[in-house]
Amino acid sequence: MKTIFRYTNIAVLMAAFIVLGAVVGKAQTSTPGPCEDAAGQAAAGDNITALFKDKTLAGKKTYVEAGKTFLVKYGSCESAKETADYFKTNLPKFEDSIRKIEADKLKADLILRFNKGLETKNWEDVYSAGKEILGKYPDEFRDVELALGSIGYDESFKKNFKYNDDTLKYAQMSISELESGKTFSANFGIPKDFVYKSKDNALGWMNLIIGYITSVAQKNKPASLPYLFKATQSTSTTADSTAKNPIPYELIGTYYFEELDKLTTEIKAMAADQKDADTPEIAKQKVDAIKAKVALSNGMAERAMDAFSRAYTFAKTTPEAKLYKDSMKKNVDAAYNLRFAKKEGVDAWIVATLKKPLINPTTPVTPISDTEPVAPTTTTTTTTPPVKPGPPATKPPAPPPTKPAVAPTATKTKPQAKVKKPVAKKKTT
Repeated sequence: MKTIFRYTNIAVLMAAFIVLGAVVGKAQTSTPGPCEDAAGQAAAGDNITALFKDKTLAGKKTYVEAGKTFLVKYGSCESAKETADYFKTNLPKFEDSIRKIEADKLKADLILRFNKGLETKNWEDVYSAGKEILGKYPDEFRDVELALGSIGYDESFKKNFKYNDDTLKYAQMSISELESGKTFSANFGIPKDFVYKSKDNALGWMNLIIGYITSVAQKNKPASLPYLFKATQSTSTTADSTAKNPIPYELIGTYYFEELDKLTTEIKAMAADQKDADTPEIAKQKVDAIKAKVALSNGMAERAMDAFSRAYTFAKTTPEAKLYKDSMKKNVDAAYNLRFAKKEGVDAWIVATLKKPLINPTTPVTPISDTEPVAPTTTTTTTTPPVKPGPPATKPPAPPPTKPAVAPTATKTKPQAKVKKPVAKKKTT
């Protein structure tokens, strides 16, 4: 580039001498324009050549600005045509390169903040950076949704419900995108701790997380049932499959226990309302109503037994989990005794129940009417209500008895290019 400018200088000076010989008086009184400013063009060329050597982002920006300045000042000059044409073609490419460098740096900074937040458990930074990452690069970092849809679950066990709204939002988003076939990584999550290993396992956990937070933190058990049931229906074959996790079954059983409490209270009130002065017709209506409630309570008790039987079966047998496993068995015993007024046979009932699929808790409970005994010689218009069950042996939130197995060693390594793959902490329920 410098050589071009030197030749240009000679051409301009030659022209200047010719003009000077013809109109010497006028040349002495006029100021040369940019195209006659050979020295200025040469100096600008030398400066731009020097700037081109600086490959830093700041150097590239300075080079581009110098090129633009050159075009403004000398772009129309025939003597600078070759240089001007070069800049007109290549400055847009330099500007695109600068924009890419700046975009890559922004991405790298976001991922660095996300990764650091995960390592230090600074959930504020994780959610702040994660939301920006998903806003700017949703297709590239979709697995971040799974991490943001998990954090509130772990924190809920610590009685920290601050992140539940965000957790529910991203767990719902993950379910929608998983079910619609959107592409996630092979890990289905962020190494090392928010890894779900398969689509089915990720779906199971997102449903369990929503169900748990809705049931325990928001205390809306009916609204939690569809999610808890879906968690129990996971087809994942991994060791941490939610279909074999006791928590969704425990929460479903607790819902049934609460409904059973309401029913027994109603039955007692209805029994107390029976009067000796009632006409036969009224007495029959009251007895039939009580029988219907008792039949519904029978069905409710059996559903509670079913759910707690599965929680008991899937609870771990480790010494640390013994208290939890025993409490689930006590819940089965309580419901069984309420239903059948005996204790014998409960273990056989559990075995038989596990051979059947779990009934969807969102469906109406089917009343179960027992065969009535032969009527005694003397009749009465009163019906003895069932004994009201006590509270469950344990109520959520209880320390989780089983959590997803720790990811294999291979999944615990960070990505080679950390600026491309965030690293996160997965709950291990």
